[in-house]
Amino acid sequence: MLWSPYHAVVRARVRGAFAALSTKATRDLATEFRPDAIFRFSGDHAMGGELRGREQIGAWFARVRRLFPDLALVPLEIVVNGGPWNTTAAARFLVHATLPNGEPYENEGMQYLRIIWGAIAEDRLYEDTAHLERVLAQLSQAGVGEASASPLPETIQAAAG
Repeated sequence: MLWSPYHAVVRARVRGAFAALSTKATRDLATEFRPDAIFRFSGDHAMGGELRGREQIGAWFARVRRLFPDLALVPLEIVVNGGPWNTTAAARFLVHATLPNGEPYENEGMQYLRIIWGAIAEDRLYEDTAHLERVLAQLSQAGVGEASASPLPETIQAAAG
């Protein structure tokens, strides 16, 4: 009970991040992360990989917005534990988007966050990867070239090399 007000603030911030991603306000989301943050999206596909730092994490948010322009995330449950110096939060959420052929895309996911003094140190996202990969293949066939791109860590490394 000691941390209940703080946990309520963290839950509200997590809900706010889902809302920002759902309303295309992705530009500032990377500023929520520590400069040395780790971001991991499970799978070997255009949205997958492990990214480090705000710049790479910001590139991921931008790619997601290009792949799914009308993306909407609905948080179903958010659980928070710990004090401000080392907070963990977990969220179960639904993903909604419209594919180029008008079909709906829906998926369910989980997020694990580690927050240190208000900044995200670690963010791990898990969705039904097989379903997401099928949808990315559909997007690629519909002419969305980035849907078949390598995971961003590989793309960033190739551009730098």
